[in-house]
Amino acid sequence: MYKINQRNFFVAGLLLAVLGSVAQAQPIEVDRVFAIVDDDVVLKSEFDERWAQIEQQIAQAPAGQRPPTAEVRKQLLDQLIIEHLQMQMAERAGVRIDDNMLNRAMESIAAQNNLTFDQFRQALDQQGLYESTRAALRDQITLDELQRNAVNRRIEISRQEIENYLRSESGMAEIAPEYHVAHLLIPNKEGESAARHAELATLLHDRVMQGEDIRQIAASQVVGGIAVSGGDLPWGKVETLPTIFRAVVPTLEAGEVSEPFTSPNGYHIVQLLETRGGAVQAQNQSKVRHILIKPNEIRTEAQAEALIKNLYQRIKNGEDFADVARQNTDDAQSMVAGGNLDWIADGMLPPDFMEKVNDTPVGTMTEPFHVSTGWHIIEVLDRRVQDVTEESKRFQAENILRQRKFESELQNWLAEIRDTHYIDIKEPEFAKADKGKDTAAKDAQVDALGDEDDTAED
Repeated sequence: MYKINQRNFFVAGLLLAVLGSVAQAQPIEVDRVFAIVDDDVVLKSEFDERWAQIEQQIAQAPAGQRPPTAEVRKQLLDQLIIEHLQMQMAERAGVRIDDNMLNRAMESIAAQNNLTFDQFRQALDQQGLYESTRAALRDQITLDELQRNAVNRRIEISRQEIENYLRSESGMAEIAPEYHVAHLLIPNKEGESAARHAELATLLHDRVMQGEDIRQIAASQVVGGIAVSGGDLPWGKVETLPTIFRAVVPTLEAGEVSEPFTSPNGYHIVQLLETRGGAVQAQNQSKVRHILIKPNEIRTEAQAEALIKNLYQRIKNGEDFADVARQNTDDAQSMVAGGNLDWIADGMLPPDFMEKVNDTPVGTMTEPFHVSTGWHIIEVLDRRVQDVTEESKRFQAENILRQRKFESELQNWLAEIRDTHYIDIKEPEFAKADKGKDTAAKDAQVDALGDEDDTAED
């Protein structure tokens, strides 16, 4: 059965636009309401724009695999209803995406399609799609932020689950570090001097140690009259590396270069470019306290900004930071501690917040600033490098287990918000199907009650 992928649909539609395959807008009739969704509406024009993109995707499928049009159109309306509900919830919760976060997302999409940001923008500008693409992407990131916050609060990971996972074979394999390696081979060739090969290996090792790119040396193919080879290896865990590298690579730090070593093939030089995952042995941490102010049902964005600026001035005038935080912060977890977040590091809190923390000198309080979570004032009290091997393992395990549960819990949450908000489908094409669904649900409830009555009589 064909099913619209909520989380990937936007990017698919965006790529169609970039490649110039989105159909040119056709003259449309006077707009009308397809559905009322709480305080908002889904319009025919919005539906038609999305449907034009989906039709192109369906048309590319083999004739025998194309889904029923009515079914997919109903799915699309359901998706738009859910999106409108979430956007209203995000607005009430004060979720806001700033330009820096949006630009990073645009750069990421451009890179995925082997384009620079400027090339991507030019491709969109040529079709008059740049501003609409930014607006659509901002909406998508807003939905992702709302879902991440709402769904993660519903997911519980017990300590026992973490311990069981860490002891499992799959857990140990998933948490193992991955390596990005470059290498250089000076191969043995019959008739060539072994001493000359050893001398060249030492020379090339010295050049890499002095900062020359090992991949460029490998790409040159011939050095000093001797053929060389090598280059980048794809990211992989230790067991995916060539056998002769498996004992060497884990002993290197990121950026470190091995001494030349031999195999039956010749001399090898390996450089560990990057690592990711694994149990981090040491971590840069900052001790931070903060005050968070967010818009809500009774406080507008402008009022939130005015309040945080007033609190900042009060602290500058001599009031105690902790007292002001306890009385005013919207962060329930740090409120009792006077805004104290204790020791934090990258990955523990949203990236835009941690970027500000990392840029703030010790003993300094920032002016009010806005990130995805709201308005903040932070003060960095201290910094340290901490051994967090065990904590890191548990943190990674919890994240992996949370990701496994996220999608199913997301679908539960989406179904709940649809069932608990006001939705009135006005378009006859969909109203009948929706009414049928409601009737079926009521019939099921009646049947269930009947079964209970029969059980009681028995």
